Amino acid sequence: MKKFLVPALCSFLFSVPCAAAPFTPKAYIKAALDASLTMRRSEQTFRQAENNYKNTILDAALPAFTFSMSDTFYGDQRTAPRLSRGDVDSRLSAAWNLYDSAAGPLYKVRTAKLDFESARLVHLIARQNEAVKALNRFYSLYSAQQKISIAKMNLESRERQYKDTNEQYQSGTRSKIEVTQSEGDKLQSELALAQAEAAERKALMAFNELIDAEPDAQQEVQVSTQSVNIALPLPKEDVARALENNLGLRQQRLTLDKTRLSTRSGSLSNYPRVKVDAAWGKSALGILGTKSGSWSGNPSYGLGATLSFPFGFAGVQNYRELDTQKAVLEAAELELKNSVRALKTSVLSAQNDIALQVKSRQLLEFQVNAQKDATDNLLTEYSVGNAAFLQLDSSQTKLLDASNSQITALNDLDLALAGYKVLLGESFWE
Repeated sequence: MKKFLVPALCSFLFSVPCAAAPFTPKAYIKAALDASLTMRRSEQTFRQAENNYKNTILDAALPAFTFSMSDTFYGDQRTAPRLSRGDVDSRLSAAWNLYDSAAGPLYKVRTAKLDFESARLVHLIARQNEAVKALNRFYSLYSAQQKISIAKMNLESRERQYKDTNEQYQSGTRSKIEVTQSEGDKLQSELALAQAEAAERKALMAFNELIDAEPDAQQEVQVSTQSVNIALPLPKEDVARALENNLGLRQQRLTLDKTRLSTRSGSLSNYPRVKVDAAWGKSALGILGTKSGSWSGNPSYGLGATLSFPFGFAGVQNYRELDTQKAVLEAAELELKNSVRALKTSVLSAQNDIALQVKSRQLLEFQVNAQKDATDNLLTEYSVGNAAFLQLDSSQTKLLDASNSQITALNDLDLALAGYKVLLGESFWE
């Protein structure tokens, strides 16, 4: 009954605002992507590339039409300036390139398609980068909030130790030095808590910035990770998946394909070039009161071919240009091969790092639980004078370090898993 009553109260009691649901990593990434100005600019660029691709297809499939109107209102045959629509000449013409051995319509369509596919990948890469940035902001806030809790826990332990030390000093079982050291540890813990709270405020402002919220708006974050259930070792087949799906590598392949096309076109331009063009035109259209003409001998149309022989000085310039085009293509191919090698190494290195982080996280979880029990026992023993000051101080320090390391390990592992999915070309934010 309660689970139905609470939403009802939230709906009707407007004077009491209901707390917003805590952000999970995926929910925050979605909110950040929706509010991202970078993604809006990327979307506009992608749409421009899509429109250019469609326009190129139309230009290749249809002739280009031109309409013109002209009038001479003053000249040696008309010494008195005059502007009359009856004297205006009008013309409609169309031109259509049917074939070009170096850079014909098919070449333009293929180039535009590669540009469109490249723009789509650029858009996906921008989305990927924004998602990674959002995930880093999320874990920065989560870490900062968790470290506040750890700092408060440490401060409570130090305050209890200081109180017990002071009471035992009054009874003569502890020294003045131990009281001074205990007080210094308590003050250090207070400073650590203040530093953690300052770090949390900065992380909160950075968190809110990406979702276009007020800088000081309070946010709650919640981690529900499955990283502890990773089946190790990670499959070696992931290298092949990365080589096929990695967004950066796919974009490089598209760039290489475009380089091949442009190199081929540039090379063919240095050989005898054949062009076939169709043309149509009609003058004296007789529209808007302008002069009209008969259709006898008008319009004009034709189909023509052009053969051109470009050459530099004694052919040397052509040879140099061909050599330059070849070098450009070889450089692009070598760059792709280098990226393939680097990606293989990155995937395998990431697998090793994740395996170590999984083991490290499991160990830290054990250490925190064990150290917490040890510290609680020592505090009890210390309060009755059965534990040494340095022994308790060492245990508290170890618990603080292990707790902070555990939070860092959680962040690092989840971020490493996201980075691994980026290498594989997967959308980890969906």
